[in-house]
Amino acid sequence: MSAADLRPDALPGYERQPELALVAALQLVTRYSSTRNPRLAEAVVGQLRAIAGDPRIPAVVQQCASRILGDWQMLALGGMAHRHTH
Repeated sequence: MSAADLRPDALPGYERQPELALVAALQLVTRYSSTRNPRLAEAVVGQLRAIAGDPRIPAVVQQCASRILGDWQMLALGGMAHRHTH
């Protein structure tokens, strides 16, 4: 996924309804909690980047997304490292 793919106007329906990024992130986080699939962690990272970078999202939500982004990046990277060692 490129940086251009994470522009809010490039994501499905986000141009008109930016809150869909938050909805998608919540669904992905919930699913990740039951599967621990690293690809879901990667998808969460993409959603958090979109949320953090979209000025239409309330500032407090953007700040939260920015704060937890690193945690999700580590989960995604941990999954990638695990895949490369097996």
